[in-house]
Amino acid sequence: MSIRRLPSPKQPTGLLAHLVASLSDTKRTRVKEILRSGLVHINGVSSTQHDAPVAPNDLVEIRKERAPVARSLPFDVLFEDDSIFVLNKPNGLLTVGNKHERKLTVESIVNQALAEQRQRCFIVQRLDLYTSGVLLLAKSELVQKKIKDNWGKSEKFYHALVEGTPDPDHADLTHFLSEDERLLVHASDSPDRGGVKASLSYQSLERREAHTLVRVKLKTGKKNQIRAQMSAIGHPIAGDAKYGATTNPISRLCLHASSLTLTHPTTNQRVTFTAPLPDGMEL
Repeated sequence: MSIRRLPSPKQPTGLLAHLVASLSDTKRTRVKEILRSGLVHINGVSSTQHDAPVAPNDLVEIRKERAPVARSLPFDVLFEDDSIFVLNKPNGLLTVGNKHERKLTVESIVNQALAEQRQRCFIVQRLDLYTSGVLLLAKSELVQKKIKDNWGKSEKFYHALVEGTPDPDHADLTHFLSEDERLLVHASDSPDRGGVKASLSYQSLERREAHTLVRVKLKTGKKNQIRAQMSAIGHPIAGDAKYGATTNPISRLCLHASSLTLTHPTTNQRVTFTAPLPDGMEL
């Protein structure tokens, strides 16, 4: 059973009007369908009447049985409600399609699972092909827009296993990124060469023989940013031969999106989602 509790109205109103106001991310025709279906309850009693009275202290809920989409997905769903999915994206899976691959992507797999419910997902962010971890998807365009409008207030943390020992063990990095014809991103200290400004901070967590586990706070979200910036200071991410790594201790890129904090688009509460570190990277 899925139960969505709506906020009580500030003054007496009709049920349909209250639903339309509370479900601002849902089209009016869909709100009417929900009401007709008998899923809406006032103080525990089902109602389908548009003009059913709703008072400031009434409890209004939408109750429905649903088969979680998670059951039909080949990866872990960290969280799901009526507005968003939060997935633990595997290493080696594209977020969205490109000219080489359109079927085997997070977007296509989730949309195939949602097709039975006549729904689809909307991309909010992307992770590189070989980066694993927390990935957020919206369930409507309105939710997608609301999240993107507030994306600058979100907090994104990654864990990376880098070659060598960063010195100092914590620092703020700012570079200017430019991409060449080989799609390789270059990080320069000087803005004179052009490029977009990119910033992050890192903190060393654990020294491991030839590697160091670091926690990275992403302050801007640019293509290959962490990979290019860590390489620029002489500590490429293990497994990342493209950016100069010479070791590959766990047979994959050692970069993982470990947590995401943002304001929930519907409840307006601050929420944090975390994905466990992959084997070989865990503390």
